[in-house]
Amino acid sequence: MPGWIGYKSGIPYWFGTDEDDIFIEASVEPSGLSFYAQMNNDGWTSWIETFKLEASKILGFDVGEPEDGYM
Repeated sequence: MPGWIGYKSGIPYWFGTDEDDIFIEASVEPSGLSFYAQMNNDGWTSWIETFKLEASKILGFDVGEPEDGYM
């Protein structure tokens, strides 16, 4: 995914870390994969939509948000 910078203390980051103005981090929760982003809304929307499309291709099933009916 665009912006990948690697792991810091086991947490995956894109664009920067939680010490920077712009970053995305992810964690695995009981409910699934969770992202936290600190960036402008347009940048986030573009990035997460690309993530869902790429993940869907790789996994072979649709990836989406629980509030949109995906489980």
